Amino acid sequence: MRAAIISIGDELMLGQTIDTNAAWLSAELAARGIVTIEHRTIGDDRAALGETVRRLASKVDLLILTGGLGPTADDLTREALADALTPGQALVRDAAAVAQLERWFSTHGSGMPKSNLKQADHPQGTQLLANPHGTALGIAGRLGACQVFALPGPPAEMMPMLLEQVLPALERPASSDVVLTEAVHAYGLGESAGAERLGSLMDRGREPLVGTTVSESILTARIVARGPQASARRELDRTIAVVKQKWHPYVFGCANGSLASAVGELLRAGGRTLTTAESCTGGLLGKMIVDVAGSSDYYLGGWVTYTNELKQSCLAVPEAVLTEHGAVSEPTARAMAEGALQASGADYSLAITGIAGPDGETPDKRLGTVFIGLGQVIEGNVRVAVRQFAFPGDRWAVRDRSAKSALQMLRFTLLGVLDDTHLLWAVHP
Repeated sequence: MRAAIISIGDELMLGQTIDTNAAWLSAELAARGIVTIEHRTIGDDRAALGETVRRLASKVDLLILTGGLGPTADDLTREALADALTPGQALVRDAAAVAQLERWFSTHGSGMPKSNLKQADHPQGTQLLANPHGTALGIAGRLGACQVFALPGPPAEMMPMLLEQVLPALERPASSDVVLTEAVHAYGLGESAGAERLGSLMDRGREPLVGTTVSESILTARIVARGPQASARRELDRTIAVVKQKWHPYVFGCANGSLASAVGELLRAGGRTLTTAESCTGGLLGKMIVDVAGSSDYYLGGWVTYTNELKQSCLAVPEAVLTEHGAVSEPTARAMAEGALQASGADYSLAITGIAGPDGETPDKRLGTVFIGLGQVIEGNVRVAVRQFAFPGDRWAVRDRSAKSALQMLRFTLLGVLDDTHLLWAVHP
């Protein structure tokens, strides 16, 4: 079964709102063996939307529209659907839907504005879909052999409507084929290097299909397997294992797993604890750690020591180190990691100091220069390893890459990976 998705709204076209609906819909459909072959984004333009509906409906078995079902003049999905499904015929108003809307407003303590009456309108021959979470009723119809569904734009209204009303109503051709997908995530490996490691695994005619993407410095292998359930699952699992092997030790998880959660699992399994000492990242590393539920099992807390005075008073960084080497230096990162261990009693510490920009550059320390210290207590002795990085990008990118690199350094240590294993943007002596 082939599908297409149309996302509607000027706010999407202008970049004021990010379209998350299409990605979620495609994943839900793929899990049920329905392949989405096209995404389209259309502004609040009745003629363009009507023409797009007609064109896509001639190519696919299922067409899903999201957005444009509100009560205002620029909500034109109903009218555009009527242009495509029933040319020349007026919309019809559903009396039961009007009563439903009136009850909704009454329940929420207000009278219904007259403008909301249009939400009970739909093209002739179509049916309205109930919306317990809002006033934008969905529409279900058909254009030739294509099933057409118009759903609300807000995800909190669109998602339950798809799951509870659209998917059960689909007329599915008899087939045992499914589409299974997985994402394998890595950090510290460049996209070109990752592709070279995968080699023929990325051939375009191969099944399962493997492609790579990079988002916020995370390298991802996206794997798609098609066919009967048993064989598709077998080939998907085999390909996942091969990708993990070829990208070792950079792979930290699949699907929605994060680098912080992968580190947390290793700390919890070993009964170890962690503390942090941050300067240029301003608490971002700590945030990544505590974004993981249950992080209190292993994360003791940390310090954001943005000034030299706090580095001295909170982490016992010697004044002589700061005077001689500066705040952004290997000795300072080392002292921060040592001080955090001693003050917290943790088993591991991560310390970050650097120049995130846009100011602060010096002749010998460029923007993006960052030192990361990893401290650990081994048989009562403190050991600290420091690595220098030259991160490209703006202030946010430098901070984000610093925190993720620190987590990957700790993950490598917990796995017994050598300290000098290459990490993207690391500066080697």
